[in-house]
Amino acid sequence: MSEQQPTKPKQNIIRFPSSRKERRRLLRENRDPRVRITTLLRSVCGWLLLVSVVLFLLSNYRLFTPTSIRSFAEYAIAGMRQHEGDITTINYENGTFSDAELFESGIAYADNDSLFLARPGSVTTMKYTLGYSSPVVEANSSYVLVYDRGGMRAALTNSATVVAELDLGSAIITGSIGRDGKFVLVTDDQGYRTAVTVYDASGKEVFKYQSSEYYIVSASLSPDGKTLAALAFRQDGVALNSYMLFYDVSSGTLDANVTLEDTLGMALCYPESGTAAALCDDGLYLVHRNGEAEHVLTAAASDLISFTTHGEMLALATRSYSSGARSDVYTIRGGTLSGPYSLSAEPSALAISAAGTAVLSASGVTMYDTSFAPQWSNTEAVGARRVLLTDDGTVCALYTKNARLFTARSEHSEDLTNAY
Repeated sequence: MSEQQPTKPKQNIIRFPSSRKERRRLLRENRDPRVRITTLLRSVCGWLLLVSVVLFLLSNYRLFTPTSIRSFAEYAIAGMRQHEGDITTINYENGTFSDAELFESGIAYADNDSLFLARPGSVTTMKYTLGYSSPVVEANSSYVLVYDRGGMRAALTNSATVVAELDLGSAIITGSIGRDGKFVLVTDDQGYRTAVTVYDASGKEVFKYQSSEYYIVSASLSPDGKTLAALAFRQDGVALNSYMLFYDVSSGTLDANVTLEDTLGMALCYPESGTAAALCDDGLYLVHRNGEAEHVLTAAASDLISFTTHGEMLALATRSYSSGARSDVYTIRGGTLSGPYSLSAEPSALAISAAGTAVLSASGVTMYDTSFAPQWSNTEAVGARRVLLTDDGTVCALYTKNARLFTARSEHSEDLTNAY
């Protein structure tokens, strides 16, 4: 009688399929509802992640252009550098500049080759190649507009990358930038005397007026971006008249056409109040959208020394004929003219902001508050070409090869609050 072999215990082993498709099928058809729900949620999350990545890449594709990648690399390298020098100095990367404006905590400056975004300590945070013959820089709190005056190219950037690039068919006369990224370019269009175009922050054209009768010299958007003011002139018989044109950007309709008789317009700004300030060869006008115009300052073009605009503010200096004064300064804030404020020296440049007015002269820079009371001065600003002024009262002096920041606490600043 043969011996029975011992029976091996039956093992409860489930062999999982090697195929990924089969494994997913088993998980979806599992009898345990918790497994099925977990599988479904994992699948949904995976698809949502994929869609999010695709949408991010589509909306931020400019971050991955060669220019942006190079900019990020330069930023990273700059951040790792040791800056032993004065952190109140910004050295121009190519040792020169054509134009500059304040931007974020530093400046945006351009030479013929490139646009640079830089911060104190000579840290360049972005570089954009231009190749312009005459670059002009405009900036607000979020965007920088750079265009080639007399050329046909313009670009809009934020702090990280270029968001719009334009290659036009007409030469650019002038430009300006609004608060929300909309910007304006005045061009010398073929077949017309001039044209003015409004673009959104992506570079899309949202409004255009081509003029066969006016020469447009300056244009600016209202603070809300809904209205365009254009300062123009034309020959009416033997008279040369200027005109302020107000257009509704969304509808393209002309809201007002105000005549400034026997004048030649030079520049304008658009204050908070909705009243545009026009600087002409016979003085300063405040022009209202209801069609009224006030000649608030009479001054011959030969007496104009310097003027500057910043956002919705304007400052100008004229020769003074008062005893003991060499020049008079006037400011416009919120659509209101203030001045004259007499100065014993002739300004070489002005800057205006919410903090006050900065006056550059042969003896340095002097800072005044909004009522034009002197606050402080600094003689080290001698030799600067221009000055810019932040809303907290910091003066940025632009020299030929670098920019320097001055405040009331700078080493050579002198307190003037009790001097007068």
